[in-house]
Amino acid sequence: MPTITGFSKPVGCALIPGGPIGEHRVPGNLKPGDTLLSVEHITDGTPPTRVDRTAEFSIHATKAGTVVNTTTVTTGGFLHVLWSKVE
Repeated sequence: MPTITGFSKPVGCALIPGGPIGEHRVPGNLKPGDTLLSVEHITDGTPPTRVDRTAEFSIHATKAGTVVNTTTVTTGGFLHVLWSKVE
């Protein structure tokens, strides 16, 4: 997981493949209790486009390394997930 320094709390990010509505695995140290800062749906193109889908996602309540999508199928695109760590 890339960690962004300079913040008062560690911040992690990951770029993962999109997929169906439901659970998505996120590499890194994402766990319940962390704060989801943003999820952007990125679609390939010239140039690539992005849509903010943060409101459609949450960090899984009991599974580490998992976010849950409740609304939009993102298959064929990518998801940029950004979160801050609980300490």
